[in-house]
Amino acid sequence: MEELTSMIPYHKILIPTDGSDNTKAAIAYALKLAKLVGAEVTAISVNDTSNYATASGTVGPDVTSSLYQLCEDAVRYVVEEGARSGVTVHTNIINGNPARDIVEASKAHDLVVMGSVGRTGVAHLILGSVAQKVVRMAACPVLVVRNARPESDLTICRKLLIPTDGSENTTIAIRHGLELAKAFNAQVTALSVSLAKDPDQISNMAVEQVAEEGRKMGLKVIGSVVPGSPPEEIVKASFDHDLIVMGTAGRTGLAHLRLGSVAEHTIRGSACPVLVVRASVDRPAI
Repeated sequence: MEELTSMIPYHKILIPTDGSDNTKAAIAYALKLAKLVGAEVTAISVNDTSNYATASGTVGPDVTSSLYQLCEDAVRYVVEEGARSGVTVHTNIINGNPARDIVEASKAHDLVVMGSVGRTGVAHLILGSVAQKVVRMAACPVLVVRNARPESDLTICRKLLIPTDGSENTTIAIRHGLELAKAFNAQVTALSVSLAKDPDQISNMAVEQVAEEGRKMGLKVIGSVVPGSPPEEIVKASFDHDLIVMGTAGRTGLAHLRLGSVAEHTIRGSACPVLVVRASVDRPAI
């Protein structure tokens, strides 16, 4: 415990929740991680004030309303689950804009752990709009836990996958992933997907970059270069891993304008949690 606490840079974890079933897997994962690394946990639920717009255009959230009560129920669930796990959970209910206020709260945290969809999302078809904005704009890394797993099967990081295309946008994610792998003594695979039928030089160099960084940290990195569609191959590889660590944009993304399409498709289809580490760029307004 002491070793993990000192090596993992997660001292404050934020768990956004709206009380939907889609958040339960993320909550369980976040609490287990917090327990392992000794992190402080805050459950946040944002009461969307747009739901209170009246015909005259006035806005007035009521703490006795059913929507506010749902927020209270949502954070209470995290507190109760935390108590079962031996983790103290602080709560924060805000009247406002969910994506904007979660992003604002992320500035005071080291990690956001959330589900991919909630009441504002569209089941498994697309990444929920709130989650998409948070992943794209948060001030800290965002861990998206999409699939529910039995609590006994929650493995934080035994086999870690780092997708890379060799771009600068992946540099921070690579270092972050390797640091986690070292802390958890995890096996690391660096995956680069070549759009050409035969692996290209860029893909090989991308994998070697991860291997070289790993050697500096005393880690052995398994390199894998495969042809095909990046999101499809990453999702396929996710079935053999416990965690994916990746950047938000690379050769197929549009930098700070939107969530890179590869990351979005990966989150949507991954069989394991996906940790998105953004490159240091200015965040657009929500």
